[in-house]
Amino acid sequence: MKRTEDLRTVMEGTPADGGQRLSIEVIPGDGSDGPPDWLSDADQQAYRPFLYVEGHLGVPRKVLYKAYVVAVREFAKLRPSPRSASSPIDAERLAHLSAVILLANPAHQTALNTRKQLFSSGLLDTSKELQFLSALLVVRECSKESLLWHHRRWLLRRIVTTDVVANARCIRQEDTLRDTVLSTETLRSEFAIVAQACETYPRNYFAWIHRYLCLEALVMLARSPTPFQQAYRSLLLEEVLFARTWIERHISDYTAVHYFCNMHLLLLRQEDIPLPIDAARTLDLDHIDNLTLRTALYAHAKSLLASYPEHETMWLYLRAAIYICGTDVYAADPDGAHDRGLGAPAPSKLLVLTHAERHRAWLRRAST
Repeated sequence: MKRTEDLRTVMEGTPADGGQRLSIEVIPGDGSDGPPDWLSDADQQAYRPFLYVEGHLGVPRKVLYKAYVVAVREFAKLRPSPRSASSPIDAERLAHLSAVILLANPAHQTALNTRKQLFSSGLLDTSKELQFLSALLVVRECSKESLLWHHRRWLLRRIVTTDVVANARCIRQEDTLRDTVLSTETLRSEFAIVAQACETYPRNYFAWIHRYLCLEALVMLARSPTPFQQAYRSLLLEEVLFARTWIERHISDYTAVHYFCNMHLLLLRQEDIPLPIDAARTLDLDHIDNLTLRTALYAHAKSLLASYPEHETMWLYLRAAIYICGTDVYAADPDGAHDRGLGAPAPSKLLVLTHAERHRAWLRRAST
């Protein structure tokens, strides 16, 4: 029981860091060996068996699971009436216990629903709840849990205004951020959390889905005639550059490729490309329009395939680019309109040849 209370306390932050938990990590062992010599000062000893450094918390796995068993039992006693908690102390205990439960079991839907009820009743602080989720979503096991990302979007939809008040109730029932007015600071924060989660857990599908739903809101705001339109467009340009660079540095990340291609579909949905005036220079293009954006996507996919032909993700990227770009861009490429795997190199590697043959077969099917 004591370990559960200690974990509940340390997860809430300390006065030294303003009560903000920057990150949480589950570490091996039970913490019995204590912190290393370079962290064995008096402040660190006060947190044992937990490892705590400048707002970053390390929780020993064995301690967490023991605390989880106790937290579930105590949570069940208080759970029947979260909306009408007999006292603020009970509501606070429910919040603390559910936090311990979610760290050990991020798919615990009852704990998440309880936190939703506490939030709706005004018993959970908005900023602290978002900070808690930010720390939780960079834990490897938590970052891949769809329920946590859904919970974060649920919070975002309730702390901002919507464009059409009459449709707010309908919008809030959907797992979307469309027509939700998020500030550039909020969107930039969401993008940063997703990037960190994807570094923690590679090819994180649910994190990229969250990023795409934020992107939908950003594109809508970048197309809206508001005083902040240019700020949104500048952020959108940052996002295009980020996604392109990410793919170049993570060539096996098919989830990032999927995101980047869907980003282009979103941008190309209308004739107006919602990018700032200097976007052409930044993206090394002559100008920005529908055709040049499609051509740039195709050229990027083709160049990466030439550099990394052994990676299947690059072949899939090229196929998606051909689909998005259409026949006009593809036919204009002297290597593109022929049944040669788009000029793919012919090394002796069996893997590359296999990918090339699959690509040729796909081209034949697409042309019929």
